[in-house]
Amino acid sequence: MITLKTIPVVEKLKIGIPGFDQISHGGLPKDRTTLVSGTSGSAKTVFAVQFLASGIQQADQHGVFVTFEESPRDICQNMLGFNWNIQEWEKQGKWAFVDASPQVGEETIVAGKFDLGALLARIKHAVQKVNASRISLDSLGAIFTKFNDSNTIRRELFRIATALKAMGLTAIMTAERTQEYGEVSRFGVEEFVADNVIVLRNVLDEENRRRTMEVLRFRGTSHQKGEMPFTIVPGHGIIMIPLSAIEIKQTSSSTRVTSGSPELDRMCGGAFIAIQFSSYPGPPAPVRR
Repeated sequence: MITLKTIPVVEKLKIGIPGFDQISHGGLPKDRTTLVSGTSGSAKTVFAVQFLASGIQQADQHGVFVTFEESPRDICQNMLGFNWNIQEWEKQGKWAFVDASPQVGEETIVAGKFDLGALLARIKHAVQKVNASRISLDSLGAIFTKFNDSNTIRRELFRIATALKAMGLTAIMTAERTQEYGEVSRFGVEEFVADNVIVLRNVLDEENRRRTMEVLRFRGTSHQKGEMPFTIVPGHGIIMIPLSAIEIKQTSSSTRVTSGSPELDRMCGGAFIAIQFSSYPGPPAPVRR
């Protein structure tokens, strides 16, 4: 018989993005799959890489990166600007790539019986090779072009999520969307299979880009609602600004300051009362490595 005492509380995993643990009330749900969806240029790949990089740097948790678009070489090169030396982590046995990116001259064939069995076998081998506890898959849209209907896409995506959970992995899967506000993902099925959904936006607002992150859904656990601003800092990666943690605290004192007018001072009971302000300093600065 299942009772409230036998149902475990959803454990959360701190992912190393400054400010994210505050809006997510502790981090990503552990051993579950999170869909990170966004338009082109919304920082999906940076999020996916930073999730693994922070695990290695801050918690000694190894990771696997499955790439469906960019080559591993390009990813390593692009991420050097954030001080993430992926090639060194590969040599140390802390990071493994599963390269499913298109090869030069490869022809895309849509086949009704196409499945991801071979890919899952490669993922399992990489996970065992580096003893991984985190995994990122970037981006799902590239493999779904091989399927000819949404039912097949949903079935195979559910198969991936189930396999990752069986391996005890906390997973990030990125997916594209065609507009900043509207459908969560391009195929309209990805969000229904993943346990959690995070939406990244890069909105053009009066000739300026405004980046925000929204935790749309965490199954079985709480999170802060609404869009939260974030930025991308060279040498550090994504840094969030949790608005709920920013507050102005006011303290009063008995100190009085003259207005310079005796009559006005008399009307105010002797003079103006001095007011002291202090404010929340913001999230801690990233540690330089």
